[in-house]
Amino acid sequence: MTNIFNFWRRTPPALFPCLLGFLGLGLSWRRAASVWGIPTWIGEVLALCATVLFALTFLCYLLKMIARPSVVMDDLKVVPARGAVSAGSMCLMMIAALLVPYSIEVARIIWWISLFLHTLYMICVVWAFAQAKNILRNITPPIFLPFIGYIVAAVSGPALGYKDLSAFILLATMPAFLLIAVMSLMNLAKGYVPAPLHPSYAIVLAPTCIYGAGAYEVWSLDVYAWFWWAAMLVAIGMLPFIKWFTKGGWNPGWGGFTFPLSAYAGMMLMGVEAGLGMLSEIAAIGSLGVATVIIPYIVCKTYRLWVIGGLAQATGAACV
Repeated sequence: MTNIFNFWRRTPPALFPCLLGFLGLGLSWRRAASVWGIPTWIGEVLALCATVLFALTFLCYLLKMIARPSVVMDDLKVVPARGAVSAGSMCLMMIAALLVPYSIEVARIIWWISLFLHTLYMICVVWAFAQAKNILRNITPPIFLPFIGYIVAAVSGPALGYKDLSAFILLATMPAFLLIAVMSLMNLAKGYVPAPLHPSYAIVLAPTCIYGAGAYEVWSLDVYAWFWWAAMLVAIGMLPFIKWFTKGGWNPGWGGFTFPLSAYAGMMLMGVEAGLGMLSEIAAIGSLGVATVIIPYIVCKTYRLWVIGGLAQATGAACV
């Protein structure tokens, strides 16, 4: 019984990335309902399940921080975890988007809270980098999350009345996106990336898709089309490396697959909505189908490992 009540003490940040993809899957199915006329309840049920799971996980991690606030900095000592906690504030950005049809006022409050929390955590990441050695060697795609994760808020920002701010976020984060992408690829070429970090390179697809989704809401269809083609090329370019991404079989790092999958499915569905043709239709059907199978599988595997007490140890997460 004591172990049940103290469950929150070993809450690892690795839970948040897979939840981010799970929430994105709900949003993608909601868009699929508007594009193809399929039942709306599918997306709403997925979104509700993901939101409830996030609320429980966020509460557990909050209790862990209250017990020992420095535990966040301890989690940051593990390189992959430097992006994981920021996935939590990005989940709040996604929840704000999910709430738009129900309550603009509540969505706005959560939207601003997510930006505030994301900024606080980004400051912690900067501090961790300042204390670390070989900073450039530690730059991998998970670092996208704290530094350019704001772009998730830019997707729902226009619907909340923040179109100009959303445009600013998209433009301001692009230099960081390009820099981190280049440095990550350079570290990969130099052989600095161990097998457990291979799945994290799939994250490169996600910002391309989210920039496109933001462009769809903020700018013109022509701008969106450029990002659509970029996302298509990145996705096609990754296909020959699936075996490399999954080398060694499942590990908690597979959470890095979830958000790129749901983001790509959403991006292709926007293409169908925008009338970009059969290629977008095929890509939307294929990616949504794959995402619907893979994302729940990864979420279940990750949470099962947490329940049996192995996830914190497997990811090097701090316990209190």
